[in-house]
Amino acid sequence: MNKSRSLSVSISMLLVFSVFLPCFIAVPVAAQEDPIKIGLFAPFTTAGLSFYAPWTKQGFELGMIYATTEMAYDNENKTQSGRDYEILYYDTQGSTTEAASLVTSAIETDGVDILVGATYSGVAAAIAPIAEEYQKLYFITPAADASLTAENFNPYIFRIARNNWHDAYAGVTYAMDYLNYTKFAFLAADYSFGYSGVASMTAVIEEKGGEVITTQYASLAATDFSPYILNLQSADATYDIEYLFIIWAGNFAYLYGDLAAYDVASDMEISGACIDILSMNVIEASLTPPATYVNSTGLCLYGYQLPDNAANDWMVAQHVTRNIYPDLPYFTFRAPELFTASAFATAQFVVDVTNHVPSLNPQAMINYLESGLTINCPKGPTYLRPQDHQGLAEMYIAKAVIDEESGSETEGLVIAELVETLDRFTVAPPINSNYTPGGGFVLDPLTTTIIVGFVGVVLVALIIVFRRRS
Repeated sequence: MNKSRSLSVSISMLLVFSVFLPCFIAVPVAAQEDPIKIGLFAPFTTAGLSFYAPWTKQGFELGMIYATTEMAYDNENKTQSGRDYEILYYDTQGSTTEAASLVTSAIETDGVDILVGATYSGVAAAIAPIAEEYQKLYFITPAADASLTAENFNPYIFRIARNNWHDAYAGVTYAMDYLNYTKFAFLAADYSFGYSGVASMTAVIEEKGGEVITTQYASLAATDFSPYILNLQSADATYDIEYLFIIWAGNFAYLYGDLAAYDVASDMEISGACIDILSMNVIEASLTPPATYVNSTGLCLYGYQLPDNAANDWMVAQHVTRNIYPDLPYFTFRAPELFTASAFATAQFVVDVTNHVPSLNPQAMINYLESGLTINCPKGPTYLRPQDHQGLAEMYIAKAVIDEESGSETEGLVIAELVETLDRFTVAPPINSNYTPGGGFVLDPLTTTIIVGFVGVVLVALIIVFRRRS
């Protein structure tokens, strides 16, 4: 055989090796066929914030459908390569100890790959170190304690939802720059969400030259707010409080009922906030006319008619099409609620990262998520900041109004009406994580194996070619 024929044969062998290379590499086929298990943790049965849990569940499920069919992928509830997603639900009952036990069991017994949820900030704080211990990505939604992506940050935490600093920049900016108030007080929930909210808002108030006169903390289980209101009125008599910020979660009816009963609004302006449709209507129903929540204006995290984008339009339409009632048995409308959008957006990021890193290697997923991602979510383009894994999305100033649109899902109910959209970078929290991102996308181990194997085969083939030529 002459040298030219020998070279031709060797090149042909090289091409055969290249085409059939995947057949010669040991690939963990069974692992790729197993579903990607996502554990969603929320207080489904406990008092207090239990009605937040369905909104997280509904939003996340819709987000998974949207992300796998409308977001450059076309394989409903599967990865583009065909691997199933399986969502497992765990009832934390709002308990840190129960949540810790459930998360450990979910990982060790159920084989959960990715953690999502936690309504209570305290529960989220209990889950975070377990996620780090087991090297599982944990997407927090909707818990808002800013410290979770700041001083208590760990690299496995990601939060697409907003945190207290978003509330602070939006709410304080409105009160000081638009209403020109400078002297403030707080009535806040007596747990981490309330503490973090007061701390972040106080920082912004003082940065802008304002003053906090007094802070009153009340238990989330409180039904009588008289002691706190009397303390506020006493402080007002001495220092002339201009504006009262409310930092609360769950049942607002007792709180606003007592604020009305003591006529606090005649002493100071009460921060307006378009909360969720359920809470606004419960508050309105609890007030004795002429007291009303209508026309209350201020910070708004989300209202289904506020964003103007394709993702939100799809989510709102699907609530109607799929006949999803977020607030049964309280109200019968089919529009998304307060935390539907943040859970939906979380699902979009989960789908994106699991498609780009099919092995679910945690370091590769972290590095991919730190690559400067922006995804179009229900609250518009949402940027995942690499330095603290905090999502940045727009916020709103809105006014509580009666929906008078005939045939609307919320006709006759109190809803949010847009006053102003606040830019995602304008309300971005400060970076306090002391974390340096890994930098860049680390190749998935399976991809690395294929590349290394391919290079090895090419080298062997070249050695054969040159030996025969010599």
